[in-house]
Amino acid sequence: TLVERGQMLQSEGYKAIYEEARRQKPYCSMALNWCFNEPWPTAANNSIINWPNWPKPAFYAVRDACRPVLVSARNTQLVWRRGELFSTQLWILNDLYEVLDGGVVKAILISGNKHLELDSWVFEGAAPNTNLEGPRLQAELPPWRSEGFTLLLEVEGHPEYNSSYDFLLAD
Repeated sequence: TLVERGQMLQSEGYKAIYEEARRQKPYCSMALNWCFNEPWPTAANNSIINWPNWPKPAFYAVRDACRPVLVSARNTQLVWRRGELFSTQLWILNDLYEVLDGGVVKAILISGNKHLELDSWVFEGAAPNTNLEGPRLQAELPPWRSEGFTLLLEVEGHPEYNSSYDFLLAD
């Protein structure tokens, strides 16, 4: 459990850092990972490739955060309480040198087989190499009987833009 939660924290943390750096362009245009891989076995580290060349969940989170276009959520915390008002802000991050067509983003909270649709965002096209700031979404978290939940962001007709974020639930 300690390793699993530690890797989740690392993964969500790196995802947040890389996506936030992209949101702040042109003032900030990149984030760097200090420790890419571990050349020997270790009990704990912040590398994204573990010895002997096993990608950790953070590797995939960084890879996905660096896609040319993605729908992104600016989240303020990792641990939420049942009944608390969940809040996030949506963004479209566009690093393409071409106009991005508009679309619809659906935001869904998922815990086990339970789904809570937050809202949909109809966004207009984006100019080349431009990010779009979207709406802030809020919903009271249900009394789910699980240890966590996922925020799923889906762009209709463009699954390659989709993103997901994992959170922990506490009493």
